Amino acid sequence: MTVALSLAYAIIVALLLNLSLASRWALAVKLGAIVVASGFYIVAFEGHKQLMGWATSAVMPEQFRLHWITMQEPDKGSRSPGSIFFWISELDDAGLVASEPRAYRLPWDEGTAQAAEDALAALTEGEPLNGFISRGAVAAEEDLTGQGEGVGQSAAPSGDDGPQPSFEFRRVPPPTLPPKPPPG
Repeated sequence: MTVALSLAYAIIVALLLNLSLASRWALAVKLGAIVVASGFYIVAFEGHKQLMGWATSAVMPEQFRLHWITMQEPDKGSRSPGSIFFWISELDDAGLVASEPRAYRLPWDEGTAQAAEDALAALTEGEPLNGFISRGAVAAEEDLTGQGEGVGQSAAPSGDDGPQPSFEFRRVPPPTLPPKPPPG
């Protein structure tokens, strides 16, 4: 899919550039068209990252089902700041999964990493987890749902962009089933 989109884009740009080069436009206009069309290759590549499943740095939903976590610790040798990757699905108001899984990338911080390690240990044991984010509006210790047992939570550190989100992970409570009618 991605290769087909890239080829289609390249063919259209090549045709447009060929038409503009064969025209009687001024040389500056032709060179400008070549630079602008070439710049769109970079824009198209960045847009294709979303199609290829690269993790997004967009704001995570406030409530989500956690599927998995991967952490890349900071490396002073390569000056890599580190990242934490969350594979999540958004939850609706009833606490049910409301979207397909999506990968999110967050910058490394110690509090989030500790909460993520605790949550990853619970996931490894087979416990389904829901995650909750507060962005300074709600204290992390506050019970956001009234359900489920807490697994890990992070404090809300303050970064360059202001207060960072704090995470709380809770075990998903077992579903409540309606009572069975008596036999007979």
